[in-house]
Amino acid sequence: MELNELLLEREWRSCKGGDTPDEQIQGFFYFCENYWFIRHPERGRILFELREAQQQTIEAWHNNRYNIVLKARQIGFSTLAAAYAFWLVFFWPDRFIVMLSRTEREAAKLLQKSKYGYRWLPQWMKERGPSQITDHQLKMVFDNESAVESLPSSNDPARGESVYLVIVDEMAFLPNSEEAWASIEPIADVGGRIITLSTANGSGNFFHQMWVGSQTGTNLFKGLFFPWSAGDRDESWYEVKQRTTPLWQLHQEYPRSPEEAFIKSGNPVFDVDVLAMIQPVAPAVGDFIYDNDEWHGIQEAASGPFRMWQEPEHEGVYAIGADVAEGLSYGDYSSAHVIDANSGLVVAHWHGHIAPDLFGALLAELGGFYNNALLGVENNNHGLTTLKAIQRYGYHNIYKQRRLAQARSAPTDILGWRTTATTKPLMIDELAAAIRNEELDIVCDQTIGELRTFVRKDNGRMSGSPHDDRVISLAIANQMLKYVWLPEYDAGAPIPTNSLIWWEQFLMTEDSPGKVALGSYNVRNTSNIR
Repeated sequence: MELNELLLEREWRSCKGGDTPDEQIQGFFYFCENYWFIRHPERGRILFELREAQQQTIEAWHNNRYNIVLKARQIGFSTLAAAYAFWLVFFWPDRFIVMLSRTEREAAKLLQKSKYGYRWLPQWMKERGPSQITDHQLKMVFDNESAVESLPSSNDPARGESVYLVIVDEMAFLPNSEEAWASIEPIADVGGRIITLSTANGSGNFFHQMWVGSQTGTNLFKGLFFPWSAGDRDESWYEVKQRTTPLWQLHQEYPRSPEEAFIKSGNPVFDVDVLAMIQPVAPAVGDFIYDNDEWHGIQEAASGPFRMWQEPEHEGVYAIGADVAEGLSYGDYSSAHVIDANSGLVVAHWHGHIAPDLFGALLAELGGFYNNALLGVENNNHGLTTLKAIQRYGYHNIYKQRRLAQARSAPTDILGWRTTATTKPLMIDELAAAIRNEELDIVCDQTIGELRTFVRKDNGRMSGSPHDDRVISLAIANQMLKYVWLPEYDAGAPIPTNSLIWWEQFLMTEDSPGKVALGSYNVRNTSNIR
């Protein structure tokens, strides 16, 4: 072998590293700083000089099978992941790596970082290494039986492949993070490795739960946090960002601590400080067993869909709000909340996957158990199936849609609550006000978690991450509190003094200015009117 060939072989081995993890880590550092080019937004094509935070991250990634990184935006970690994935498949045989992103477009952009670096490797290194046999928009395959594939999160990476490593980019923003994790977890069970990295997207979501577990030792993940200062920017840059960036976005994209990242990120709709002050109460958990008008108790199960904090009181008045999902074994959940109309306490909550017609039967039983509660079911899409099932069951105390734009909202013959571009802001804003004013007593930790991650997007739309079923059912239940006392719903109790319905009895009329007139409601008990 000639001297030049010997020198190049030494370079190859320096880039690959030795047999120990520490030697391999040093090999990756050497490879990046001498041969791996990245596209810098200001400086163009430059060699990848790893900062201290990036070196620390590679040490964790290479030494631990499970890793989770909470980070600020634009500090080079997606670039780091793309370089690490390429190095693993180029220098080592039989390694299949999957990178998951939110969308196919983002998946293609992530892999493009790997392709860019490969394009600028010296020709001798390409000839010494494995040959690329497939160059697809979402996949690079080499003849050493190694490959890196970049996929949208909707794909199942555990579909029979022997995967060495899965990298999940911006996990907090995946539309299906729990489902994605369910497909990833089997990979780790057979010896694979997992890296998740993301900026925060509020608290209470699946990424936040994984992060908390990494800090409390309740899962196997090695957790690393890197603030905005881990990048190549200084204090003067951050001061400008403080003046020009909404506070929620500053905390989300450029946090200084994990607490700041999670608590006030994501442009939350609900007051996170108020939610943080709520003390959850452990419920009875299991399956709701109620048949033939007889309560059979809760069949206890740790992961059961029914949670109960209080059984119905003899003369209690209750309202139920329900959000209906498609009924598949994955995706969105069907959800229902039961509220005590007198105290505002959320006394029970059901949440799970169930067919729409079976959900109707369950809601009828739940309503019957809670003293013939007023049942408000979202009638969008599959909600109509649920409403028909409730009627077939023989349950009659069902909310009917009202014309909310009128001065005095009149009932219609349409069953259920309709969530529209008009009613959704109303129900969410009124729920936010009820929580802020402590009119509702919410003690469910899972519901609080979804409220924390319910955010307002740049286009003004509101949604949760990854799910908001609990928010919607709670918001509908809160709306039902305005109507539960109406005579048409037969609450069987006096109208509370100073309630909305109580005051509507004394609306002024044009025909008798300055005089109090009874409204159109047939008041069954006016003994509390003074």
